[in-house]
Amino acid sequence: MTLTLKESISDRIRRTYRLEKIKNSFVFVSILASLAVLSTPSQLIAETETPIQVKKEIVLVLDSEDLIQSNYSIPQIIPGESALQRAEREAKEKAEAEAKQKVVVAQGGRAVISYDALVEIYARAGATFGVDPRLLEAIHQVETGKSGSTGKKSYAGAMGPMQFLPSTFRHYGVDGNGDGIKDITNVEDAIFAAANYLKACGYPDVKKALWGYNPSQSYYNKVTSVARSIGMPV
Repeated sequence: MTLTLKESISDRIRRTYRLEKIKNSFVFVSILASLAVLSTPSQLIAETETPIQVKKEIVLVLDSEDLIQSNYSIPQIIPGESALQRAEREAKEKAEAEAKQKVVVAQGGRAVISYDALVEIYARAGATFGVDPRLLEAIHQVETGKSGSTGKKSYAGAMGPMQFLPSTFRHYGVDGNGDGIKDITNVEDAIFAAANYLKACGYPDVKKALWGYNPSQSYYNKVTSVARSIGMPV
């Protein structure tokens, strides 16, 4: 698509006056200020004859040979996409991104969260502490079926999405979502804490790390089985 820019105010003034005679002219500066206030955004005229609004800024530079500077900001348009279609696409993308983070409270007070949002949390936590995100996903699955934020408690007193004992969480808890609070019931905080704890327990030695998380052969077998099913070589 070929875009042609209409003549700007600065081009029109330069064409009408000689710079050396007007550079210090109070009258000229007053005229320019009026034009800057009253002017509307220029338009780009495309071959489709569809006007595209362009943000324009007029700047007075009295100590420069370029007395007038016009800065144009042209919005990014995908070829074949109109300005209206661009706005609709961006609104849709924003809504989809927000939907991934949306947490819905289900019956029984158990929160659920989209799988895409969980995968993103596993990846961030894993990268932060150098732990395979698939191992975090496997532990989350075995502990609470990949629950979102929850206050669920076990008979032994462990609680939250990753089933931490409060005493352990106090030592290894992490503010995963950046809200300034380390919350054992928050799914992001809990997953980050799990990555931190696995590292402290000996990861990348998976057996040693999982034994520190829960010293049980059956637990180790369950977690590694889930991890293998999602592609982790254990």
